[in-house]
Amino acid sequence: MKVFSALAVVASSSILTVSAKHGDIYPGGLEHRHLHHIGRALLTAEGSLPLDVEEQGLRRRTGQCAFPEDAGLVPVPGSSNGGWAMSPDECCEPGGYCPYACPPGQVSMQWDPKATSYSYPQSMNGGLFCDKSGKMHKPFPNKPYCADGSANIGCRNKASGNVAICQTVLPGNEAMLIPTNVETSATLAIPGPEYWAGTAA
Repeated sequence: MKVFSALAVVASSSILTVSAKHGDIYPGGLEHRHLHHIGRALLTAEGSLPLDVEEQGLRRRTGQCAFPEDAGLVPVPGSSNGGWAMSPDECCEPGGYCPYACPPGQVSMQWDPKATSYSYPQSMNGGLFCDKSGKMHKPFPNKPYCADGSANIGCRNKASGNVAICQTVLPGNEAMLIPTNVETSATLAIPGPEYWAGTAA
């Protein structure tokens, strides 16, 4: 794969080496598992009513569906996403699911309990649920926000500058929005078969 402004890599074990000499990633015999880069807008939860203008304005004024600052999550930069792992111009809306980024080496453990198979539109429902009043809920209250991957790999950067290894938001809009900044080295999480619907993020 060519290295541009960002990379998306999921492998099973060992070390990835990023080199500026030819602009390639050398997986060192690693086996590719799962990669998605299909950009789609986040939908509201199944059966929820569309927001009217008054509700949208209230959310903006009062900070409804606010990103949890004290949960150890990593805010994703964007003009309107409020830190959620959503496209820069997307908002976390009441009545919908809002995915988030975990620290390097970890994966999200929260998603729509009804989304038990890799099928649209349930596959969009990752992260926390924002109810109609704008309050955030953990779909699985007894599970943490994030957990270590079942296996991790190390990434070593030999390029002249920083490199971003980007993780796909799944469940979510499947855009590559969760970056790990690799200055010299970093740890990347590998989801196991127990991850959402048996997939890998």
